[in-house]
Amino acid sequence: MGTVGDLIRREDPLRLLEGLLTDAGQGRGSAAALTGSPGTGKSAVLRALSATAAEAGATVLGACATEAERGLPYGVVGQLLSGTAGGTGPPSGARDGRDADRPETLYEALRALAAHRPVVVTVDDVHHTDEPSARCLLYLCGRLAATGVLLVLAGRPSSTPSLPLAEVLRHPRCVPVPLRTLSEDGVAEFLGARPAGAMDAATARRLAPDWHRFTGGNPRLLHGVLADHRDCGPVRPARPVAGTAFRRAVVGCLRGAEPAVTRTAKALAVLADQVTLTLLARFLGVPERAVVPSLAALEATGLLDVGRLRHQGVSAAVLESLTAEESARLHARAARVLYDTGAEPPVVAGHLVAAQAARTADGGTADAPSWAVPVLAEAARHAMPAGQARRAAEFLRTAHRLHDGGQRPDGMLTTLARAEWESDPASVIRHLPALERDLAALRPDDGRWAEAAALLLWHGRHDTVARGAAGAGDGTRAREVRTALAHLCPGRQGPAPAPDAVERVLESLVHTLAPPPSVAALLVALLYAGETDRAARWRELTGAAEPAGTTPARQAVVAATTAVLHVRTGSYDAGAGHAARALALLSPAAWGVAVGMPLAAAVRAATARQAHDEAARLLRVPVPDAMFRTRAGLHYLLARGGHLLAAGRARTALADFHACRDLLADWGERSRDGLDWRTPADRALRRLGDTPDDDPVAVLTRAERRVALLAAAGCTNRAIAAQLYVTPSTVEQHLTHVYRKLRVRSRGDLAKLAAVRAAGPADGAG
Repeated sequence: MGTVGDLIRREDPLRLLEGLLTDAGQGRGSAAALTGSPGTGKSAVLRALSATAAEAGATVLGACATEAERGLPYGVVGQLLSGTAGGTGPPSGARDGRDADRPETLYEALRALAAHRPVVVTVDDVHHTDEPSARCLLYLCGRLAATGVLLVLAGRPSSTPSLPLAEVLRHPRCVPVPLRTLSEDGVAEFLGARPAGAMDAATARRLAPDWHRFTGGNPRLLHGVLADHRDCGPVRPARPVAGTAFRRAVVGCLRGAEPAVTRTAKALAVLADQVTLTLLARFLGVPERAVVPSLAALEATGLLDVGRLRHQGVSAAVLESLTAEESARLHARAARVLYDTGAEPPVVAGHLVAAQAARTADGGTADAPSWAVPVLAEAARHAMPAGQARRAAEFLRTAHRLHDGGQRPDGMLTTLARAEWESDPASVIRHLPALERDLAALRPDDGRWAEAAALLLWHGRHDTVARGAAGAGDGTRAREVRTALAHLCPGRQGPAPAPDAVERVLESLVHTLAPPPSVAALLVALLYAGETDRAARWRELTGAAEPAGTTPARQAVVAATTAVLHVRTGSYDAGAGHAARALALLSPAAWGVAVGMPLAAAVRAATARQAHDEAARLLRVPVPDAMFRTRAGLHYLLARGGHLLAAGRARTALADFHACRDLLADWGERSRDGLDWRTPADRALRRLGDTPDDDPVAVLTRAERRVALLAAAGCTNRAIAAQLYVTPSTVEQHLTHVYRKLRVRSRGDLAKLAAVRAAGPADGAG
């Protein structure tokens, strides 16, 4: 027998059927058509009636029609006759169904049984009954009056049965017994019933409105929500949850519905917010009037509300029930219909992405229509300014994978890499060879050329960008890339740009979030602009530059620049917090050569707070070798040297400070505010027992020191060239620089300087 919860608000139908049972006991047979949408409790009512009839001493025969046996002649009649084997009546051949091909066979068998006691015959899911069995039921229905037989047929209300079955359900002696979904009061009773709900009455009344809206009052869906509610223990949510049991109940309701209704539900789930009656009809390939009955059936089941699937939980259940092949086909159909009706590119692209993902999951591929790749590319262009970088990358990845029978547009992979950079710059690494090809193929006035250059600079491909920029002409984008490259790696494109030029590019990033020519260059631009009178300007630019929805990469950029500003102005605790956030937002690999900026700020802050263990931990973070040829590397060396000096490792610290000196000398720049290596180097020398004045060649590069020491020892230019494996002209150039930097005029002056101080600390600078 069904549980109490199964029969909530089913008293009237059950009472009506029990009245017909009483009539059958008095020799007045009849029929009833118990109709209801899937999940409304038809089977529970049949079970309750059968139990009551058995207790009253009636003979109960039951059959259940199935779609799989719909083509089996006399399948339902055979089930019923097999139950007559224990009674008196028809011959044995009729009992096992061998004579069932005569319409009167079932009637004769049941009349014989009813001669001794009432007989209740139930057929569940009668809409699946085979046609020969339906003719037998029709024959029986017309002759029930003089028998003690109650025939109860349970099925869907809006099905389209075969002609004999339709005649049975419309027969004058067949009483209609409709079942509907529960009202709010019915849901409250369901939740408070034992053992279905097991809630106290007050809780059941309080939860009933939400649960009714969530399920439409469908008992099967209520059972599912209740099971999920129990699984959420011990702290159960007040609102219903669309968990596993609920989704299984949704699928069960659709499995019991007509095929047209199930197709409509799938179309509604796939089209989602874009659905209209016209679009739905076009998707299904039927007239609009043909969709209305299916919508009505879904609404009667409780799955539909105001023309849409009731909520996301229902949609998710329907979509999860699709096979990969079916999902790919339906999303491809949705994309086609939406494209033909002029939907926005992101809407169409979303279905193209879903279709391709389903095909990939199914292990298959398919050629895309010619319009698919342009639509995906256009959708990505819509998504990027809206801060939807992940979605843009999804569109572009799909466009790159689709087989459209044509050649990919130049620069598509650069646009994809640009979108991926916003969410995870490390993902761009796999695209670097292709970006180098794009840099060579695209025109310098194409924005994607500058984007390719920016991404290559971020990941340390400076030589490639330098070659590309050298022949790029004098356009705006080419100048921006050269400015970025000159600032990031001085000496490649002439002298470093003025801070004013860097500031103009920085404003483009902070205020408009336009694609920068090189984010890495902008990061180190802040470091290079170490003048204290500009610190307030940088703080203003970065203080409120994190709009809602901005990408992880840009959030990390802002956090890192803010960390640098705080550390520069002595706010070490605040600087450490922003640096930690910057490093948490992006992995070290994702930072590329720019990792030196947040690490330098974090190490400087830790050193100033005497958190030496923390600084040592930060210095164990892996950094790329290419970083040490950039300004970010210069600041990293200064920060590391400061930590080493504070930790009592003066000689190792001095090596870092002299490495900074060598970089600046190679770049042709002098030490200045934010790039001061001399002051900490002087402190390191004093701790080693020397004085700064004892190191007269500290301003020279490694190569210049080697040439100067050999020249001071009396070697000729040719001998120096042979010993150092360089040309005599190179030796002559180095000596010219040495004389200018040391303010000497001859080898004799060099010898005097060398006598004052042997170049021990300087030699150890490597």
